[in-house]
Amino acid sequence: MIYNTKKFKLVALAAALMATGAAQAANGQFADIAKLEPLTGNTTAPSNWRFFSGQTFNGVKGALDGVARLSFTSSDGHGYACSGSLLAGGQYVLTAAHCADDFTKMTVQFGWQGGTAAVTRSVAVGSAYINKAWQGAETSLDAGSDMAILKLDTAVTGIKGYKLSTTNDVGKDYLMAGYGTTQKATTNSATNWNDGDYGHYAYNTFDVDSKSFNKAVDEHVAGWGYDAAFYAPGTTYMSDFDSGQANNNTLARLAGVTGNQWGSGLGLGANEGLIAGGDSGGGDFVWNGTEWLLSGVHSWGWQGKSACNLIGGMTGCDVAALNGSSYGDLSGSTATFSHVAWINSVTAVPEPETYAMMIAGLALVGVARRRKQA
Repeated sequence: MIYNTKKFKLVALAAALMATGAAQAANGQFADIAKLEPLTGNTTAPSNWRFFSGQTFNGVKGALDGVARLSFTSSDGHGYACSGSLLAGGQYVLTAAHCADDFTKMTVQFGWQGGTAAVTRSVAVGSAYINKAWQGAETSLDAGSDMAILKLDTAVTGIKGYKLSTTNDVGKDYLMAGYGTTQKATTNSATNWNDGDYGHYAYNTFDVDSKSFNKAVDEHVAGWGYDAAFYAPGTTYMSDFDSGQANNNTLARLAGVTGNQWGSGLGLGANEGLIAGGDSGGGDFVWNGTEWLLSGVHSWGWQGKSACNLIGGMTGCDVAALNGSSYGDLSGSTATFSHVAWINSVTAVPEPETYAMMIAGLALVGVARRRKQA
């Protein structure tokens, strides 16, 4: 789905991808799949970036086994694809709000490789909990509220779910994963599902948060219209797709326009990548020395050429105009640390003595239906 949100000031490409091949924008326009960003990039084939069940990252076997493939039907009858992350305990999946705020049927799969899943679950319509600050993509994209929790019909066992990062992780490198479209970063052609039978991974760095970015731009670009209240719901991490060349380092070049209020390196070399259409809701994981913590939820993508032009009047950030995966593009992920309390309020399992107190309380006040929007 592609959304144009006035608060964000620039057209951001939300990374949920319509399975039929075209996505309807919130403003009534249509966009080709070529406009959506791929997860895998660099100069190597997407097949080199596949992840598999039991694969080891930083010595952790099966580190990405909890990455979920979501396929769902919206109320208009169209099919869409997203991604998600299994939370510790195995009962819930964390994803993006724009992947869960309008569906009639939802299937969640783990261990998808070769076009077959190792584990399949479903989610009832009433078992999707949308962040209370989310008001739809036109209003809330980039505000730090693009997050939802899906309760699976049956808990997943045998796969370890992810713990949450509780710190602001700007400046940290992260491992990303999802089931979206793919392409080489230097190929000047559309992204595609040619390697769609597999999930893919890559690495990047959280360079700056959206609130800091937009505040700085507003101070140096007349009429930008920064509103601090817009970012009150939470934090969105921003990353760019770096080629190792300064010309393609979008956030560094934009930092120069705005007084160098943030930093951005030249990338992680052969490990560098960016999210894709279909990767919305997937996870960004930071390493704490012993395990991978879920730090961000994929929310949007943004072609770097437009950012350079609109903010700094610059050209040359985007290395391949026809390829949304090209070096110079940007992405945003909703930070988990902003929503730990809300996530825990939905997923917490009461201790036995708490159940006893709840039962006693229900005898007095009755049973209240749990709202879909927690």
